[in-house]
Amino acid sequence: MTSSKKQSVTSRIVFHYLLEHKLKIFLALMMMVISAAATGLHAWLVRPALDEVLIKGNKDMLFLIPFAIIIVTLIKGLATYTHSFQMSKVAHAIIAKLQSQMFEKLMYLNIKFYNDSKSGNLISRLINDTYYLRLAIVKSVTGVIKDVLVIIFLLGNMFYQSWTLTLFAFFAFPLALWPIRKIGKSIRKITYTIQSEIAVFSNVLAESIRGIKQVKSYTKENYEKNRAFETIGFIQKYFTRSAYISNRLSPIMEFIGSLAIALSIYAGGVFVLNETMTTGQFMSFLVSLLLAYQPVKALGNLNISVQEGLAGAERIFKLLDTSDDKMESVSQKNNITLNGDIVLKNISFGYDEKNVLENININIPKNKRVALVGLSGSGKSTIANIIARFFDNYKGEILIDLKDIKQMQLKDLRSNISMVTQETILFNDTISNNIKYGKLDASFEEIENVAKLAGITEFSDNLEKKLETVIGESGVKLSGGQRQRVAIARAIIKDAPILIMDEATSSLDNITEKEIYNTIKNLMKNKTILIIAHRLSTIEDSDIIYVIDKGKIDNFGSHKDLLNKSEIYKKLQLKEKLENEF
Repeated sequence: MTSSKKQSVTSRIVFHYLLEHKLKIFLALMMMVISAAATGLHAWLVRPALDEVLIKGNKDMLFLIPFAIIIVTLIKGLATYTHSFQMSKVAHAIIAKLQSQMFEKLMYLNIKFYNDSKSGNLISRLINDTYYLRLAIVKSVTGVIKDVLVIIFLLGNMFYQSWTLTLFAFFAFPLALWPIRKIGKSIRKITYTIQSEIAVFSNVLAESIRGIKQVKSYTKENYEKNRAFETIGFIQKYFTRSAYISNRLSPIMEFIGSLAIALSIYAGGVFVLNETMTTGQFMSFLVSLLLAYQPVKALGNLNISVQEGLAGAERIFKLLDTSDDKMESVSQKNNITLNGDIVLKNISFGYDEKNVLENININIPKNKRVALVGLSGSGKSTIANIIARFFDNYKGEILIDLKDIKQMQLKDLRSNISMVTQETILFNDTISNNIKYGKLDASFEEIENVAKLAGITEFSDNLEKKLETVIGESGVKLSGGQRQRVAIARAIIKDAPILIMDEATSSLDNITEKEIYNTIKNLMKNKTILIIAHRLSTIEDSDIIYVIDKGKIDNFGSHKDLLNKSEIYKKLQLKEKLENEF
């Protein structure tokens, strides 16, 4: 990593985040000055305590000095609390802002980005990286400034007592600068790697938990355990390496500190014996040196925390700086209502240089039911995805009401489309709120009505809290068919002019599936419906049926027409009959 890159990360944190809280930081700085001055004053009070009380026997000072120490300690304690609290508030506010910015970024990244990314990595940036940065902000701003101020005040007292002795004491400390910088660079690099490995572990953990039924049904507990253990081993190795490097700083600082103290005791002893320095002066100097040793040592360790935080910041800003070509538009919608007349002209599309669709031409008239059928992997779902503009890098043209969808605001387009997919996504919330997701201002009466039409009340009425039952993460407390019904109800209540059903009833039995489609047919009479079907029996009465084969249009027409002119369609029907028999 270049120094310019380092500077850019640091300056970005300072100018874009820290300076937003300059008043809180200024207050914290003032409290740090008071706290540091109190530390220096503690060391200074040693001189009169020895020279005036113990040596000269001044009884007045016997009362004043302990009283002064108590007052100074109280002031220091209050100042330390104030600056620590203020900087914690600043750090939490900055992290909250970064997490909000990252989450907002994630919400507007396109589907391709998610296809190319691992969820564990994204979660790690939101949680682990921000944790390291939070510590770095608190420790770097609070710790560095506080320790530097303490050193300055103590150094001032040392110079006041004896500038000559001060030079003796501090000549060795510059020797520590090189290892501090070298170790900091290494720690930053290792921390970046550790965070990457933690992201991998998070992904493995999420996959194992999410797919626990599959793990157990295939008796792959040991496989998943070994997969996790391998990643844990990598993390342990890097943490050990980090500890090995960071802990090397301690003996270096201990040696330098002991060298400074040894030289000071020797030289100070000579000065006291020669009567060029009083005992009180020497002890005040020595106390200052001993008190200064800890913050000097802390500055070295603090650099490690700062580098860990900067490593986290690099990963955070890498996400925030995701290129515009991976972003969707965040423009406000114009609240347009489409009629739903859809035309696909010469559409070609591919993933990673592999063609999925080739020269697709499809006409979906408004208020009509159009079905796409074909073997698995033929490209049917891809057509649905590009109509909803989950993928924009297709060739050709898609028109809705004679308007190119690429010229529409994404929010306008998608607000006019209800979509139900084979992969049912539900939230850890009530059944009613999951339905309501399609229309947040829906009344409970509307929700109840849709729930009845989708067949949800058939099972929800048997639950203790009925529609107010919390269904668990991803709807785990419901069966596959029940989850699909909720997803369908959500799409219906949205009441969009276009409904896309991408194998939406695959989890339902034949009878229930037909009932659902009849319900949709009745509810969506004046809607444009695109159905991607896995059972031909459910789409036989569609206005137009397109047969997709290997990314191309094989044929189209009515059910009756296709039985006469499409060999693939006849094969699909035969396949369905055989499946029903067995």
